[in-house]
Amino acid sequence: MGVAVIGVGSFIAAALRARPETAAWRFVSHTEALAGDAWLAGLDVVINCAFDARLKREPYDPAHDVDLVLAAMLGQRAAVRYVMLSSRMAYGPAGPDGRLDENREPRPVHPYGIAKLETERRLAALLGERLTVLRLSNVFGYELMAGRANFFAMALRGLHEQGRIVFDMSPFVERDFLPVESLAEQLPRVVGRLRAGLYNLGAGTAIPTGRIAQWLIEGYGEGELLVTRMREHDGFWLDISAAQAAFGIAGVDPAQVRANCVALGQRLRAEAEVGR
Repeated sequence: MGVAVIGVGSFIAAALRARPETAAWRFVSHTEALAGDAWLAGLDVVINCAFDARLKREPYDPAHDVDLVLAAMLGQRAAVRYVMLSSRMAYGPAGPDGRLDENREPRPVHPYGIAKLETERRLAALLGERLTVLRLSNVFGYELMAGRANFFAMALRGLHEQGRIVFDMSPFVERDFLPVESLAEQLPRVVGRLRAGLYNLGAGTAIPTGRIAQWLIEGYGEGELLVTRMREHDGFWLDISAAQAAFGIAGVDPAQVRANCVALGQRLRAEAEVGR
């Protein structure tokens, strides 16, 4: 099966590239992909990891939608399937139980979620049964790079630069966290049993954010958690039963998430030592 992953600079693509199952896959930069369609020759599946950061903070603009351009490129190539990596943000806030499933009516409030939902709808109109949409939970890995504003990037940066992780919410807020390595293990399984539709991919369980901070600090060897506000904010977990049935994937238990967090803290410490 010919598979191409677009967006070689993304950390999801990097994790995929490290998997033995993807040795024959093509990894294409978004610049090359958007420059022409020669790279589509011989392909059966396209997975897009590229995303224009402007859609995270600005109103949706189709001119900035990489998925939309790539889907339009498929044109008459009716045999090529498309996998869109969407986000749980497309659902909007979860209810009191935190559960998000594919039957929930989406009501996104953040520009990122609004953009992802709009892309999903436009791709469905273009591709129909050739489209698989994967709504991802909070995918995490080593994200120390400047400019990243997600939970893990801010936690790692704070621990590295100030020796502390700062929360403006209660540490008892629970969220679904998916290690990027686990996602990279799941995606080849999805491709191997690919089918159209919308599916959640996540750990399938929620973990208190305070535990995440504790495990990062444990790996780092020192540090503190500073809580500036005790608000309940953005708790959620993804129901992944549909993906489990369709693709034969498993969830990720808290012990595995802990191991990944500790390893991230240890890596942060090792790189800090090198820099001294």
